[in-house]
Amino acid sequence: MTDTEILNWLEKQCGGALVNDDNGHWAFVSDGMQNIPMDDDVFDLEAVLWVEKNAFKSTIREAILHAVTRRGK
Repeated sequence: MTDTEILNWLEKQCGGALVNDDNGHWAFVSDGMQNIPMDDDVFDLEAVLWVEKNAFKSTIREAILHAVTRRGK
């Protein structure tokens, strides 16, 4: 995928997050829970994410491409 295709895919994802495990590994996840905004204002967010260990990759690009493969284009 080109960078443009990756960005277009990311823009279509709802509630996704790029997560770093503080050990140099990255994952793109959207499984979890968070508070829901009631209007269009910016607000503080609290989230709990579930990340499968095989979702962690060595680079951001690999993590996103893994998510694309799992979720489809």
